[in-house]
Amino acid sequence: MMKLLILLSLVTFNIFGNENFPKADFSSPQTTFKYYLKTIVAYKKGNQEGLALAAKTFNLNHIDPALRTNVGETAAIQLINTLDRLEKVDVLQIPKEMGSLKKYTYKEDTVFLDNTEYHVEISLTLNNQKQWKFSKETLDTIQHYERFTKSAKVVDGVDALITWKERIKNRMPEWTSNRSFILLNGQWLGLIFLVFIAFIIEKLIKIYITSLTIRLLARKGISISEELRRKFTAPIGVFSFAGVWLVGVKLLEFSPSILSWFLRGGIVVFTVGAVIAVHHIVDVLCLFLEKKALESENKFDDILVPLVRKTSKFLVIAVGIIFIGDSLTLNMKSILAGMGIGGIAFALAAKDTISNIFGSITVLLDRPFRIGDWVVIDDKVEGTIEEVGLRSCRIRTFYNSQITLPNGKLTNAHIDNYGVRRYRRFNTKLGIQYDTPVEKIEAFCEGIRQIILAHPHTRKDYFHVYLNGLGSSSLDILLYCFWEVPDWSQELQEKHRLLLDILRLAKEMEIDFAFPTQTLHTIPAENRNHKEVAPAGKIHERASELAKEISANKMTFNNHRSTLESINQGDQV
Repeated sequence: MMKLLILLSLVTFNIFGNENFPKADFSSPQTTFKYYLKTIVAYKKGNQEGLALAAKTFNLNHIDPALRTNVGETAAIQLINTLDRLEKVDVLQIPKEMGSLKKYTYKEDTVFLDNTEYHVEISLTLNNQKQWKFSKETLDTIQHYERFTKSAKVVDGVDALITWKERIKNRMPEWTSNRSFILLNGQWLGLIFLVFIAFIIEKLIKIYITSLTIRLLARKGISISEELRRKFTAPIGVFSFAGVWLVGVKLLEFSPSILSWFLRGGIVVFTVGAVIAVHHIVDVLCLFLEKKALESENKFDDILVPLVRKTSKFLVIAVGIIFIGDSLTLNMKSILAGMGIGGIAFALAAKDTISNIFGSITVLLDRPFRIGDWVVIDDKVEGTIEEVGLRSCRIRTFYNSQITLPNGKLTNAHIDNYGVRRYRRFNTKLGIQYDTPVEKIEAFCEGIRQIILAHPHTRKDYFHVYLNGLGSSSLDILLYCFWEVPDWSQELQEKHRLLLDILRLAKEMEIDFAFPTQTLHTIPAENRNHKEVAPAGKIHERASELAKEISANKMTFNNHRSTLESINQGDQV
């Protein structure tokens, strides 16, 4: 069994693999001609590599680099079609030594096509690398020579080249070989057919891609707008049309100058379509990433997704510009090298931009804030983080304006992030009237403590409610507690609930809140005589006795009343 597999692999290799081609030798017209005939005969037998090797026997230095392979292979086929109808080539009659001559002409003639006279020739010239290759004149005129000999029969003893393209060409009417307005009639028909096929394929791909994208996103619970769908599919259609054009236009055997325009234009359109398509693909992918970021507890993803979107789009556009420049025969290597030489000057000129880029990296690594955080930066900028970009971050202020802050300033800035607070502090004073009995004051403070403990979003392990001051017009009770809420809106809601409950408690206990007032006391004339005042020593003695009596009174609870634990301990006393 193993021997049979080895035998089959050897047979397959010999049939479809490499032919035993001679070593490429272009040292003389004879060796070049011999190498060409050997490789093109292999191509006739079905070895595709033979055509690529035969194309190397042509001088293609003056041809656009993007077209050299296609032009060389087309010329190799046109040359063998011409030779097969002219004569059987006797390689030994071709000179092996040329002395000081740099050109050898195998055939030269004048032909008439479409009432036009053409000079045609098959010749070889010596290039700068001391190699003999088929000349530029051969490359420029071989298509005319092939048309002229098309009606002739293949010479005896020669196997004609028969490919699918040759079969189609042979079955086409005679008038398709005539030239009308720059191109052959057959080439005009081919262009019309190519545009039609490209249009059909473009529509099918747009429909398929749109349907596939919607299904995939729907599985993830993501819906895209009609505008984004149109922006996403339109460039894919352009990209597909240009791709079909680039493949098909090479099959129509245009002259190198015309083919160069068609290919370069197709490559530019293809690249632009690809760049725009990938640009919108980034938007679609970021929709998926944004959904994942919202589902995750790590809010750092909310910053990372917009930054990834902008960076990816920048890279896509940069790569697209390089490809477009290359397709327009611009020397992008020299341009990039020049940019490298001027990199120091550019860095000095763009130091702020570079600083902003490193600032964005700092934001990513340090994570000083997240999207939606309330921040105060350097005690000057205050608002909610709305967007973090590659160059700057945008902050929405509380009066609804937008501040754009360069990321470079964030590296050394003082950032006070209110958004990462676990608790939100509430500190106020409750002023009650001076005529409130002390028992009611203490009961009122205890009632407020119980309200704090009863509220679901207050911090239970740390709060303070005490009579804390004797104001000019009120007895001041300190209310100091914390909220465990995610944002300012809920903080306001819970503060609202707490204050309403305190007002209800005060109303039930008949405690009045004080406000600044003045009382004017009038004394009748008959009572204006001063009372007799006791000696100072007796007054001091009486004050000391009263102080001892008052200090002997115990508070309702021995322990402080600032935590749930301390309140529970106090209840046990």
